[in-house]
Amino acid sequence: MKKKLILVSHGKLSEGMMHSVQMICGESGELSCYGMMPGEHYAEIVQKIHEQSKEHPDTQYIVLADLLGGSVCNGCTELVGCDNVNLISGMNMGLVMELLLEPAPVSEETIEEKLKNSKEAMLHVTPSYISGQSQEEDFF
Repeated sequence: MKKKLILVSHGKLSEGMMHSVQMICGESGELSCYGMMPGEHYAEIVQKIHEQSKEHPDTQYIVLADLLGGSVCNGCTELVGCDNVNLISGMNMGLVMELLLEPAPVSEETIEEKLKNSKEAMLHVTPSYISGQSQEEDFF
């Protein structure tokens, strides 16, 4: 089975995310994006992804949306019924990179593990946090 990550967002966030990930991971045919611009409707994005998933049933589609409750993510909930589509809200660069580098197909358990890793990497970095790191530990 093949894998395709599709980043979806309001505006150009997904495009910027894709370019940032490609700076580190290199260009990949497994990664694409759609951004809903002012005056557009999320239905166009949903339709494109739905058509791709139907045309390529042997490909796992992992759709990463910018914001739970946002119109783009809400619209993409229509795709959840497709056997080869997973929807994740709250996209961030670490999560996109981990999923991109994971071999296909990505299991539900692995998706949950990557989400957990992504949440744990979100920290309020304060002077006390930095000074609490031992000298032997790498900060980054």
